[in-house]
Formats: sequence, structure tokens, C-alpha cells
Amino acid sequence: MQAVSGSVVTCVRRTALAAMGLLAAAAIACLVAGRPLALRAAAPPDALDPAAWGADHISEELPEYMEGGECLFCHRREVGRSWQTDRHSRTIRDVEPEHPAVKLLAADPAGKAVIGEVTLLLGAGQQMCFLRRGERYGHCDLLSVRANSTRGGRWRLTQNEQATWDAAAFNQGCAGCHATAVATENQAFSAVGHDCFVCHGAATEEHANDPALMTLSKAAKDPPRVVTSICAQCHLRGGKSRSTGLPYANQFVPGDNLFRDFAVDWQQADRAELNPGDRHVWENVRDVVLLGREETTCLSCHQVHGNSTQRHAQLPDGPACNVCHDPAQPKTKHLIYEVHSPTCGY
Repeated sequence: MQAVSGSVVTCVRRTALAAMGLLAAAAIACLVAGRPLALRAAAPPDALDPAAWGADHISEELPEYMEGGECLFCHRREVGRSWQTDRHSRTIRDVEPEHPAVKLLAADPAGKAVIGEVTLLLGAGQQMCFLRRGERYGHCDLLSVRANSTRGGRWRLTQNEQATWDAAAFNQGCAGCHATAVATENQAFSAVGHDCFVCHGAATEEHANDPALMTLSKAAKDPPRVVTSICAQCHLRGGKSRSTGLPYANQFVPGDNLFRDFAVDWQQADRAELNPGDRHVWENVRDVVLLGREETTCLSCHQVHGNSTQRHAQLPDGPACNVCHDPAQPKTKHLIYEVHSPTCGY
């Protein structure tokens, strides 16, 4: 890979004169627009069948699971110290009256009428959504108004001509990645935000004596395809459930094969307009589940608990780094997201 003006161009071998002209034209168009170009084959003839292994819970009841409070009683030292500020814990959180986005909504002519109803926040540094508990168990209403941060760190409201509540949007579009244990029957979740079940599955009492029984424990040594399915359930944006049509998998339980139900178009990984974060996820997931390249998973670089980037920083530089970083800049700087995910706008 080579970097040109901060954008990354993935080169392919030009095997025919006719192809050379097309590739050159596409490359020029993308470079002029300042966008990355990826032209690798999405599914070579010897590609694996992502749905060929494992099981799913599509036609089964979701298992009972230990709630996070029970888990943290034993794991209060290594996990409990940082869980309150962990990004996964804060995917949905109680409203924070002093947050600039909340103050902005309270001062907005349309927002004044609903600010007292807002009880939960969804999002973080780039986009904030406002929620309230729904009338039915396991449902939330989503406010039409959004708050977006600018490059200078200032917040601005969008879609704020009028503030209206939507009783279906969150559960049909967001709950699969921002709530715990969403049931297909009524799209009701058991808890807002991420409980331990989302990544670790249903714990049994026996795992206290045998940690290898717990998914994603250090002793479990889960196969890369299992690890990738767990992370991809939320971070691989752009697919949909074969059984429900929703943008998240149907009753996925850690340990399942995500791709028995979650359908994706692997050519999405080569879309020039993808933002760096989405491109990085698409390429890594495709490498593992479609191409069988299992040497690197999300956990090779990312430490979930504690928000640590230590593993990431210790890796040697390589082509994958250039998806998110400009080689001419320090690693502390990231390429700016000019295009956000069409799935959730983040």
C-alpha cells in the first residue's frame, strides 16, 4: 500500500491491458476526491463459507444469564474499577445535565418542550441521540433531534425544526448494538447498554472453578472466528439479518456463528467512500471469516476492559495502519471521518 495526500491506495496487479485503463481511471477519480481506493477481490474462488460452522439461536429462547452486578462482584478489581467509564458500558447511559449537547437541547426552542422527558443518552464524541424509556418493557423512544460535534469540539443540533418521539426506531435499528439480549418476538431488550452477556454469553456457576467455560476468558482460547463474530455483531455495520431484515443479527449469543443469520455483501469492504473505521473493521472481518487469515483478530490490538491502546501502540507499522493513520503523521493522529456510517450515522 502507498499513501498519497493522506489517502491510502491499495494496489492490485494489473493482469490485462484493458483492466489497466479502468483501474487508472478509478484511481485518479478517487485521489482527486481525496478518498481511499481498495480494489482487492471481495470473494476469491477459494473463499470460505462464513456460515458453514457453528450454531445460532434464531429459533430458540435466549438463555438466562448472570447480570453484570453478579459478574462484577467477583471481577470488581480487574474490571469493576474501569467499567463505569468503559466505552462499552457507556454506549447508553443516564442523561448528563451538564453535557454540552444536553444544555444545547435545553436551550433550543423545540428542545425545551421535551428536555424534561430525556432520561438516557446514546452516543459519544461525534454524535449524540436522546432517549426516554418506552411505554412497553424493553423499549426506548428515540428523539428526532440529534447533536453532532464539529471538528473544533463544539456541538450543534440537527433535525431540530420540531422535536418528536419515535417509539419504533431505536428497537428496530439501534437496540441490537446498544442494548442487551434483544428478543425477536417483540424486539424487547433486557437491559439498556452492554451487560456482560453481550460479549461473554451466558455464564454458568461452574465457570468460577473453570474459567475456560467462559467465552472470551483468557483460559478459553476461543477460535479467531468466534472472537470475530462477537466483535462483528456490532462493529460490522452495513449487513442485515436474513430472518428479520433488521440491521442486527437475530438473537446472537456469544459463541454462535454470526454469519449463519447476518448477511453481508463483502464487496462493501472495497467501497471507496467508507470511513477509515468501518474500512478497518470490514477488511479484518473479511480476512478472518472469508479468507481464513486468522493470525489477527480485534483482540490482537484492542483491549476492551480499561480502554487501553497499549497493544495497539506496540504493534509494528504495516499496511493495515494506513487505513486509519497518515504515515507522515504521528500515530496519535487519525484520519478524519468525512463520511459516517449509513447504518446509524456515526
